[in-house]
Amino acid sequence: MERVAAARGEITEIVGRPSSGRTSLLVACLRDVAQSGETAALVDTEETFDPASAAQAGVDLRRLLWVRCGGRRDVALRAVDMLVRCPGFALVALDLGELVVRLPATLAFRLKFAVRRADVALLIVGRRRLTGASATLAIETRRQAIEWAGPGPAPTRLARVRTTTAVLRARHAPPAESPSRWWRA
Repeated sequence: MERVAAARGEITEIVGRPSSGRTSLLVACLRDVAQSGETAALVDTEETFDPASAAQAGVDLRRLLWVRCGGRRDVALRAVDMLVRCPGFALVALDLGELVVRLPATLAFRLKFAVRRADVALLIVGRRRLTGASATLAIETRRQAIEWAGPGPAPTRLARVRTTTAVLRARHAPPAESPSRWWRA
């Protein structure tokens, strides 16, 4: 899997449809932060985070603050606004799930300046872009193919998913699209 570097002092957005790999990239970022000995916070708007799967993927759950918001977007945005100002986090991640929210421009700029001041990385994962010009990096994940496995004429077990990523916005000019990747389920 390619690395998505959520840079400290910057906002990174990962957008895409369901089953496009965006959650896998989120978990990879959480794993990298925990493996480097730092602490991360995850604001889980729709309470879809699976700690058992994350631990299996290498996330040290002792280095993760998990904030569950019960589907309340206002609570999630207030939590992120507060957490990016708290010292001690290398990464604050906001997983919006399938909620399509509007972020007031004033909040986007306030988050941008708070992230820089606190030297924390803010990672926002959702269906579409949220912060506009405030994000330093925006990545879109796209599902290319799904393979099923199992006995019989109608397999029922997900075997793997092939996805690609495309950079929508970057401060520096990276390649426009990454090659396809296969993820085993």
